Amino acid sequence: MPNELPRVTQILREVGLIDFSKVPDSVMIPAQKFGTAFHLARHLWDKKTLDEAKLSESLIPYLSGYKKFQKDFRFVVNPDESERQFVSNKYGFKGSPDLWPIIQGKRTLIDTKTSTGMYPVTALQTAAYQILLEENGIKIHQRWGIKLTEDGTYNIEPYKKLSDRTMFLSALNLYMWRKENL
Repeated sequence: MPNELPRVTQILREVGLIDFSKVPDSVMIPAQKFGTAFHLARHLWDKKTLDEAKLSESLIPYLSGYKKFQKDFRFVVNPDESERQFVSNKYGFKGSPDLWPIIQGKRTLIDTKTSTGMYPVTALQTAAYQILLEENGIKIHQRWGIKLTEDGTYNIEPYKKLSDRTMFLSALNLYMWRKENL
């Protein structure tokens, strides 16, 4: 059942590749809520249904950075190409990639981040989302992490290593082994 399948971030967290255990809840919980709020705002913006007048002031520079990125690379997002859950029947996991528009003629998987830094594990996260999309008939040509900042700018981190896929699948295998044996 898809509801019982582990999520990409759950897998990476439970095998220790995502670890915010040293971050106090007083910092972590607001940061998680902010990231969730940004993802919703970006998704609504892409769907052209965002009421910007109701947007929290703290989200505005991050959304501005996303708009600048979108304008600089001249792409629009089809609402069907954003925040949809996919399932891998082959490997037994699920996830919801941020967006996968066509940029400069290439289907581009994008993971947006509002955190203070870009973490190496994002490469594995995007590789997992690529597996999900491609198993569901959507060929990905490039993977990018987009770090949005509080000053309204953005940075692109391209992920090109073929080993990212293998590393994610190794994490998935370890996750499954632990569930069965520990």
